[in-house]
Amino acid sequence: MSYPIRIAALSAACLLGLAGVAAAQPAPSNGVREACMTSMQTLCPTEVAAMDRPAIRACMMKNIDKATPECQAAVKAAQAARSAAPATPH
Repeated sequence: MSYPIRIAALSAACLLGLAGVAAAQPAPSNGVREACMTSMQTLCPTEVAAMDRPAIRACMMKNIDKATPECQAAVKAAQAARSAAPATPH
C-alpha cells in the first residue's frame, strides 16, 4: 500500500473516531475525508506522519476549533447522522 493511500485510510479511520461513529458504521463519506484531510495534515503533522490513530483523533478533537469550516461542518454532519441512526443491537 502506498504512503498516500495509507494516510488517506488512516485519516478516514481517525475521522470515524472524531465524529463519534461506531466501528460497525460504514466508512466516512468522501466529503468528510476530503473536508478534513488538509486540517489533519496541518494541525497534526507529527501524529499523521507516525500514523498513530489515537493520537491523530486526540489532536483533531483538541484542535477542531482551528480546523477549516468545511471540516467542522463535515464532522458536525457526521455526528448528526450518527445521532439520527437507530442503535444497532449487539
